[in-house]
Amino acid sequence: MILFFFPPYNGISLQRNQLAALIFSIKKRTVRVVRGSKKLNQEDDFMKKVGLCRILSLLTLCLFFIQSTVLAADSLITTDDLKKKIDAGEPLTLIDALSSIEHNEMAIAGSINIPSSKVAGNPLLPADKASLLIFYCKGPKCTKSKKAADAATALGYTNVMVYNEGLPAWAKKGYPIENKVKYPNVDLPRLNPADVQAQAGGIVMLDIRGEEVIEVGKIKGAVNIPLDDLDEKYTTLPKDKKIVIIDHAGKQVGVCGKFLHMNGYTDLAVMDGGVLAWKRAGLPVE
Repeated sequence: MILFFFPPYNGISLQRNQLAALIFSIKKRTVRVVRGSKKLNQEDDFMKKVGLCRILSLLTLCLFFIQSTVLAADSLITTDDLKKKIDAGEPLTLIDALSSIEHNEMAIAGSINIPSSKVAGNPLLPADKASLLIFYCKGPKCTKSKKAADAATALGYTNVMVYNEGLPAWAKKGYPIENKVKYPNVDLPRLNPADVQAQAGGIVMLDIRGEEVIEVGKIKGAVNIPLDDLDEKYTTLPKDKKIVIIDHAGKQVGVCGKFLHMNGYTDLAVMDGGVLAWKRAGLPVE
């Protein structure tokens, strides 16, 4: 029977150099075992080598998941740790990866706004690629902070973190927030996907999704203006037709409606559940 012994470690705190040492250790032991197996008879040698390959494949897979966990843990920051850094005056750039429309409604005090789709070449990014960048959005289910962090890393920034708990956790703790724009408090009519489809010929279906359009599909006849761009392009929308706002899952239509209403659009409605609900209803996408 082939036995392996590895020094104990903590998967969360394991550092990259320790991972490298562990992998090197496995390789050394593998060579020794394979060389030693030459002393076995030919049939046993073959069977044990097959078993060894299976064990090594499993170990490689385990190491992959360990490394993924380590890298993820290294790049995340908790609510309290972020607050400590800010209170201590540590040099950092805190970045809201949501649209400017969402950022203006509510944001962490002192943060700047760089939407996840506008990271590349953004003049608000610091010139020093070693600067600490911390991206956030609306919590663990919001992917924009991770996408923005990946984009910054691709630009060569080497000290990038994600505040995954995001704005909801920050506000729940009672930590400082900013409301840069006071949007009107409007309660817009909510339509189900079947109602929207029935009215499609006489309304403007405004699809405010970004890359989800490609990933999930587009509703035929919908006008696509991503929420990241709407503050610059909303004037292209007509004011003499009803606008039904559609997003990915029904989470962003509210703030979009407030923004449009503030800018003179009064015949508005939103589609419940977004394009995901449209697809669940069996309605077609392109």
